[in-house]
Amino acid sequence: MSKQQSPAYRLALCAMMAAVAVVLMLSSSLIPILTYTAPILASLALLPVLSEFGRKYAWLTWGVAALLALLLCTDREAAFFFLFIGYYPIVKPALDRIPSKALRLCSKLALFTLVFSLLFILLTFVMGLEDMRNELLLSALVYFALIFIMLVYDRLYERLTILYQKKYRQKLIR
Repeated sequence: MSKQQSPAYRLALCAMMAAVAVVLMLSSSLIPILTYTAPILASLALLPVLSEFGRKYAWLTWGVAALLALLLCTDREAAFFFLFIGYYPIVKPALDRIPSKALRLCSKLALFTLVFSLLFILLTFVMGLEDMRNELLLSALVYFALIFIMLVYDRLYERLTILYQKKYRQKLIR
């Protein structure tokens, strides 16, 4: 059994990437502007796991990181944002297999809209973040900005996947 196929190696890499994601999530508590960007950056930690071991291990890594973020992060909004959208790198390959470019874009927009709507409802009505309800216009602007950011993230993730495969994979996986 090669080193990369051993269960200990898989566990170590998955745990390390989950830890990186949690540390990035914790940074959102220190710098308020990172409330929405830290979860996106944290989801990039799934890239090596997804690339090396597949979706099953990536889902497990995301689950561990999301649970730890919910338990440890003081910025609840960022933790829930990671819970709701941090798995995107795992589902992106399935969405990218849709043959029609227009249908692919519509399905991504539908996913983002559904996720952000559920997140807004959860944060506003269940978690009691009244600021979001009171600032409806601001919330709408944040909502559309998040959809735009996720579309940019979608394109950026494609580029980062190529960069990881060509440059960083050999450094990480020895």
